Amino acid sequence: MLRSSCIVALWACGVDADSGHTSVTNSLNHAISQGINGIYSGGGSGVLVRSLLDGLFNSDVNVVPASFVHNDLVAPSIMYPGNFGSVWCPNDGSSGYSKTGQCETDSLTGLDNPWSYAQLSVVINSAMTDLFPDFDNIQDGQWGWMVFYATDSNSVDQRCRYLASASGYDCPGGWLDLSSNWVADSVHKGAGYYAAGNPYATGGGGGAGCHFAPYDPYGISQTDAYDANGNNLVEDSDCQCNYAFSSNWDEWVTNWIMNAAPKAAYSWQGWFKEGKAPSFALDLAACWVNNPRDMINLQNALWYRRYDWSNEMLPASQWDGTPVNQRLFWGWNEIPVDRKIVDTAANWDAVFIKLPAAICQGLQSDNIYCVTHGGQMVLERDLDTWVSNDFLLVGASNVGLRPGSYIIYMTDSITASGAWTRDFFCQDWKGPDEKYMTVYVPVTTSNQYGACYLEWGTR
Repeated sequence: MLRSSCIVALWACGVDADSGHTSVTNSLNHAISQGINGIYSGGGSGVLVRSLLDGLFNSDVNVVPASFVHNDLVAPSIMYPGNFGSVWCPNDGSSGYSKTGQCETDSLTGLDNPWSYAQLSVVINSAMTDLFPDFDNIQDGQWGWMVFYATDSNSVDQRCRYLASASGYDCPGGWLDLSSNWVADSVHKGAGYYAAGNPYATGGGGGAGCHFAPYDPYGISQTDAYDANGNNLVEDSDCQCNYAFSSNWDEWVTNWIMNAAPKAAYSWQGWFKEGKAPSFALDLAACWVNNPRDMINLQNALWYRRYDWSNEMLPASQWDGTPVNQRLFWGWNEIPVDRKIVDTAANWDAVFIKLPAAICQGLQSDNIYCVTHGGQMVLERDLDTWVSNDFLLVGASNVGLRPGSYIIYMTDSITASGAWTRDFFCQDWKGPDEKYMTVYVPVTTSNQYGACYLEWGTR
């Protein structure tokens, strides 16, 4: 979080702008607070964040991808940076196993990747009870109602839903039988077109399934890895994670590294036998668990073991001890949730601006003014897009509406222990084009809520 000297006024950190918390940011920070009795035990229950410009808003899918944010998660870049270019960039044109294509250059900044840009998203806290069954007991050891992937997983667009009653897989664009015979059609659309929830606990299995290769030969491309005890990474035909590893998810990572084996049709995926893996190998190995605690533990294990599995080529990275260099890590998880609920504006606690990890070089004073001039111009461009799509309104009179003008910030900062942590806050900011600004209204004895909202600039 911001150093105490920066809470009242960012001029103490070299920026002439007020900064602090409101009732909304306080509530969100409580919701993401670390467990006090161990991982995901006794602290906050977490929040969901979702970008609305992934092409799925108002689409016909039943579930859409969101990310779960909690401060027991220790990796950086907790949210997919999707407002420009590709998370594969920058790179030298190769993943180590395949060509990647050329990275697009942003004419506004000259950058060819999104990692230094602030991201716009919505955050959901108060409506978690509508998205997760029995949410009040979600930290209970027996809770297992939903589908949680610890990494990027292509849960909505590249997963096949296994249908035991029909002896095959409903995949994006066709049907795959148990003998791997593929029949293309317009009827089958894959796991994203099923209702949300754990299919083994009365849920519809939306987003739950095995990874699909949407190219010839069409088929299941989920990575296998069997340990000496015969335990695969997954335990069933729905590609649910194997709970034989649940007492120590680091052993799942070890099994993946030591025994990864691609399906025969996709032998080009030869990582670990031919070298370390590219970041997208996470998608191919990703399996789902039914509760946040197992997801958090697996996600953390993948971060702790990053030097063992990643070739750091997508994006081209150098994860030394410098916080800013750790930013280029695929640190987000993926939870397929009900599209209609999560994309209903009345369920959004706020729109927020997610700052790049360690944007102020790792100091606990991360703020929007550490984003480059060009990056702040991109933020104004993105705000324009959100306003034009009616995801955001402008002005103090719209603070209480949803969609409305309430907008806050989220940091992604490293702690002294080396773990990464998040903090929601508000600050005054005026964009370089002076079209938009964010306004911070502090909590006072006469205003117990405070506010943070988008306002027109002076242009």
